[in-house]
Amino acid sequence: MGHRGYDIVSTAYKLQDGGQIDIVAEDGDALVFIDVNARRDTNEGFPSDSITERTRERREKAAIQWFRSEGTGYRDRPIRFDNISLLVLGADRALIKHTINAMGCASCAPAEREPEPALEPELACATA
Repeated sequence: MGHRGYDIVSTAYKLQDGGQIDIVAEDGDALVFIDVNARRDTNEGFPSDSITERTRERREKAAIQWFRSEGTGYRDRPIRFDNISLLVLGADRALIKHTINAMGCASCAPAEREPEPALEPELACATA
């Protein structure tokens, strides 16, 4: 994320319900809550290809919990929810897809709620 200009604020933040926020980062003025998912089955596509209303509610509640305990210095900042999806192709190869503003805006008119298109998947290779 750093090579894309994000400043990491928190990683693996544990929630009271046992869940976690994978990454909280700053992107310019915005505070970004990033969900990271991986999948090995290439037939099903990327794991973040569908965002359900339940997913939206869960992530919004998680962000509220983070703000209550950690976010006092960030309260007047715009927030955004991104997804990073990994499609694992092998032991040392994966496609990475970063969807910016994956959930759109819950309070926007329906025509304005569409998420931004994902960046083109990148091939990532692990090195020893």
